[in-house]
Amino acid sequence: MMANQNDSLIVSYPSVYAVEDEYQICVLVASECTMWVEVDGICYYDHSNGILRSGRFVHIAHVPLKALDKAKKYTVHLQRMIERKAYFANYGEVQSQEYVFRPVKAKSKLRIINLPDAHCLVKAPIKCGSHFGDKLDLLVLNGDIPNHSGDINYFKAIYEISGGITKGEVPCIFSRGNHDMRGTYAEELEGYTPTNAGKSYFTFHLGPIWGIVMDSGEDKVDTCDEYGRTVCCSAFRREQEEFLDKVIKEGAYKKAKTRLIVSHHPFAFKPHAPFDIEQELYRRWCKKLKKLNADLWLSGHLHTCFFEKPGEAHDSYGYPCPVLCSSRTNYGKENVEKYTLGAVTISNYKDIKVEFVSSEIKSE
Repeated sequence: MMANQNDSLIVSYPSVYAVEDEYQICVLVASECTMWVEVDGICYYDHSNGILRSGRFVHIAHVPLKALDKAKKYTVHLQRMIERKAYFANYGEVQSQEYVFRPVKAKSKLRIINLPDAHCLVKAPIKCGSHFGDKLDLLVLNGDIPNHSGDINYFKAIYEISGGITKGEVPCIFSRGNHDMRGTYAEELEGYTPTNAGKSYFTFHLGPIWGIVMDSGEDKVDTCDEYGRTVCCSAFRREQEEFLDKVIKEGAYKKAKTRLIVSHHPFAFKPHAPFDIEQELYRRWCKKLKKLNADLWLSGHLHTCFFEKPGEAHDSYGYPCPVLCSSRTNYGKENVEKYTLGAVTISNYKDIKVEFVSSEIKSE
């Protein structure tokens, strides 16, 4: 079952996202169908309290991390829903495809792609994101992958990119961006993306890697006219501060050989007005994050590229660790996708090398 077959339900390769102690296997589909994933003989369904979902173009199945790491393969099952009636629904045959999975293992070199700010570009980000080929260990989609949430179809870019790069074989991390919060379908995003029971902030643990995803929300005050009274990010950030305190107290990060901070916005940087918000809160966040003894902070948002140590140019509130910002998206040239991301190699779990990888592709 390949994506170019006319009768295939699957649009692109699956994507395996890590959230807390599970994988969320996400599948982009062409038409209404039900979906479940089989791992080592056990089926994990995309359902709502026992009701199989069929009306979405993205299906998500929750699989225990340990189960998939052990099996190293999974099978996606899709069944077309011809007509969903209250009684005797009409459905088609089951389409099934097995995929190999490569969990993150302890080894001398770990290779990570940090991919933010695609803004609905797909081809150029996939080309850049394929920089490591089959040596890739982790893909981080770090916010603003859709251009905004005013068109629900923009969400498809998330899975076109992650599926196109990983082929369903490599773990991914999803971090929400500020542009994702804008538009009619912004409040629906949590149903179409990996979250921790609806929360866009969480931790993850992949082999020798432990990480925390923080979500700073929008980049101006809640009352900014641009948002039209549709956000409450200030309260949302304070909610996360309680989460961060809990993570520090529990101490799970201490067992990891490599520790990552992931956030779309590198909030240790104080930009000019009107973006210079939450200065005291971000200063507190940075101070608390320093307790994690993280090795690298992956970010985007600024549409520029830099890799800095504490005290360097963009450090306003005290970097808790070295910071990578990698995002350049071209808006100027007609019918041309131009994109830049960060390719990270971590040797012996601590020594970090960053490459900025660019591609320019002419659109059809």
